[in-house]
Amino acid sequence: MLERFPAGRVRERHSVLGASKLHEIVQRLRERSFTGLVVLRWPDAEGVLTLEPQGELVAFFEAAGTLLHGPDALQHILRLLDRWRAEAEVMELPPQLGPILHRLSGAEVLHRSLSTEFIDLVRLDRRLLAEGFRGLVVVHGPDWWAFLPFPDGDRALYFDREAASERERIRLLGEIANHPAEIDVWVSRAPEAAQAEPQPPTGDRWASFRGEEVFLAAANVDPASVRDALGPLAAEVVRLLDGTRSLDEILQAVGRPPGEVEPILLSLQRRRWIYRYIRRRRPGHAGPEARS
Repeated sequence: MLERFPAGRVRERHSVLGASKLHEIVQRLRERSFTGLVVLRWPDAEGVLTLEPQGELVAFFEAAGTLLHGPDALQHILRLLDRWRAEAEVMELPPQLGPILHRLSGAEVLHRSLSTEFIDLVRLDRRLLAEGFRGLVVVHGPDWWAFLPFPDGDRALYFDREAASERERIRLLGEIANHPAEIDVWVSRAPEAAQAEPQPPTGDRWASFRGEEVFLAAANVDPASVRDALGPLAAEVVRLLDGTRSLDEILQAVGRPPGEVEPILLSLQRRRWIYRYIRRRRPGHAGPEARS
């Protein structure tokens, strides 16, 4: 999860057990008008709190490939802290990243871990601008991040762990488009959605994916290897992920609910055996388009 957030300088390290200790850390940082992250790590889960001056505390929590956001994420963090000690780092970020953290607080991950190997970053930027997309695209390389806000398409922010600088967008895209990097697309939530209390996922609906999303199996994936690693249902799912079917259509084909198929998709995604298509609609063309 941490690659989705800019990694700043580590100013403090703590061993945290219990909500009161976390509250003490957050309160002290607020008094300093702190901009940055409080990162909490357990053996099989991570939590991130984003802080900016005059901004609300926003929590993200990830375990088993599922990313939660907002009040539900904070509840998971506090519940774990009551039972298990977490290793915490306080990462300070330049003040210029405050607006970025604010945007993330009002957004949800739409696409995660896309690769510049398959996605033309310049074309993606143009298409999202043309469609009136509202949100943020985060491009993260080994030791740098680029933040592309939408719909404002002239400027971008670049951060290299030391300093943040506003850049001319088209020039920055030209500099980073051919570098190995991953892309996350965050879509802004509607105001009414931002105020709604998140509901826990159930077995009859998607939690980490959306039914209309389209995935494609990587070219080098051997269904026999998938069957050995994840079972016969996973092998059948991989066979059907040919870029022509949505996830809901995959469910219909295998006759299983989302609660059974979603863990398989998460495992395939972690192994990089599948990747998302970005949908592109053009006159006379309703299918998805991807670079490979």
